Amino acid sequence: MIWSLNRKIILGTAMRLTPTFIIPIFQGGNENDSINPQADLNEKTGWDRVRAMYSKNEFDEISVELHSVAQATMSGLFIGACLGGFAKSRDAYLNFIENNQATIFQSTFQAKKKLQDYVTVAFAKGAYHWGWRLGIFTGMFSLVSTTISVYRDQSSLGEYVAAGTITGAIYKANLGAAAMLVGALVGGVLSMLGGILILTILKISGISMDDIRKSLYKLKEARQDQFNQAVDKSASEKHDSLTQHHDEIVGSQGFKKIEELH
Repeated sequence: MIWSLNRKIILGTAMRLTPTFIIPIFQGGNENDSINPQADLNEKTGWDRVRAMYSKNEFDEISVELHSVAQATMSGLFIGACLGGFAKSRDAYLNFIENNQATIFQSTFQAKKKLQDYVTVAFAKGAYHWGWRLGIFTGMFSLVSTTISVYRDQSSLGEYVAAGTITGAIYKANLGAAAMLVGALVGGVLSMLGGILILTILKISGISMDDIRKSLYKLKEARQDQFNQAVDKSASEKHDSLTQHHDEIVGSQGFKKIEELH
């Protein structure tokens, strides 16, 4: 009887721990994956968290989640521009060498200039062709997955698959229903593979997506602080008479919001 009870306890413990450690994607999340650990204390609903995500604070700044979406969009734009530009410029270089072997140039400088112009134009076309496409796709995917994650207040494989399916369908919407179905299927499969990889890395490293978003936002604030310090150092008169008079008035009357002014 005791052995049977111990065996049940061991098996139950193994079933609870194994998905979390070895295959974390099958578990919806734990207390460390929560987007908002104070959600239970504040009794916020999913729509409250989504509204907060799409709202600005008192300093007219976007939320941490939207900032991470913007960073993902710009990263996709940059990576797509680099990949497309390098691929097109390489093809342009090979085509120029192949098609101009018998061409007579006035000088070596003219030949290099023609080659450089040809490769530069090809790089610009490739960067434009792939940059905005990958940027839009990455932005849509990040926006949908982040919104679902904020609504559910946890990170799991579900939002990656849903975001990939929706994004793939929208991306191919102009080509008809059949193309939308194929795009949704391909997007769902690729996002599932990417989600497995991302969640596994997060589980091994012991961090959450919310930690990454906050870190990116802190980097943005640090850059802004460095910029403000540089502006202050470059000012010729940091504390002139007009600024001192303004500080005295503000100090005596206090700060007020624009809505409070009449």
